[in-house]
This record gives sequence, structure tokens and C-alpha cells, in this order.
Amino acid sequence: MASVAPPSQPELPPRDPGESPSSEELVEAWTTIVLTYNRVSRDLIAKVEAATGVQGRSFDVLVRLLRAGDQPVSLTRLSRTISLSSGGFTKLADRLEQAGLIERQPSASDRRVTNAVLTPTGRAQAEQGLAVFVAEFDALVARRLGADGLRALAGYMRELGADYAYEG
Repeated sequence: MASVAPPSQPELPPRDPGESPSSEELVEAWTTIVLTYNRVSRDLIAKVEAATGVQGRSFDVLVRLLRAGDQPVSLTRLSRTISLSSGGFTKLADRLEQAGLIERQPSASDRRVTNAVLTPTGRAQAEQGLAVFVAEFDALVARRLGADGLRALAGYMRELGADYAYEG
């Protein structure tokens, strides 16, 4: 299992708890957050790719469709959710469709909208990948933080993301 420990940090002098963080502390905190997130994400996606052959962005799409159940999801919403341009997402959707993992369907309520749904093969790949993801996330993150720590981290991230549009 790859290590996800943050880079070593310089020892900073203790501060009064009510005192604002210094510029150095802010930069160190941000660097630790970003580097650790990137390392954990890479490890998780590498495990999913090794188990399923499905690459990161493709896995994101498959899981979002899996979580939608039998409800189709618009391609526009999927592209925003995984932060791809419409052109980049079109290429990704083309690859997923050619691989037999998704189907495009016209919206029943709006002719301008095209939806995506999982094929049976896509559902199987998504379920397999999600099982690997959950097991690895548990090992890399949840067990290290504990249930309360995980909930706290998720709460902090929701708070930080509250001003940004998010479509899960």
C-alpha cells in the first residue's frame, strides 16, 4: 500500500489559539491539504484502474450514473460534475459509449437534452470499481481518521465548498 503521509513540515512555534495563522502557516496548511488529497486520489484511482481497467474520469462518470439508479443523467450535468469542458466530456462519453459502458438517450421532456444511462456492462464495471474504491478509501482514509474524524473532515469540506456549485 502506498504511503499517503504529508510531506515533512517545519516545526512552527506554538501560537495563541485565538491568534490568526501566519502566512507561513497558511501556505503550509494549504500545501499539506493539496498534496495529501492528490496522493490519496491517485492511489485510489490507481487501485480502481488496476481492478477494472476503467480510468479515473470514466470511473467518476460511471459512479455518478450508478448513484442515479435507473434515472438518466444529462450529459451537461455530468460534464459539470466532473469539471470537464463540453468538448472534453463529449470525447469521454464517446469512449464510454464505444466501450459499451453507457448509452445516450434523448430526454423525454426536453429535445435539446441528451441523457446517459449505464448499460449492464457499465453497471457491472461501476459496481466493481466502487467496491474497490470503498475498500481502499476505508484503508487509506477512514481507518486512519476514525468515524468522527472522517465526519469532521467531510463537514469541513462541505463548509469550504458551500459557496461553490456542486452537483454530486
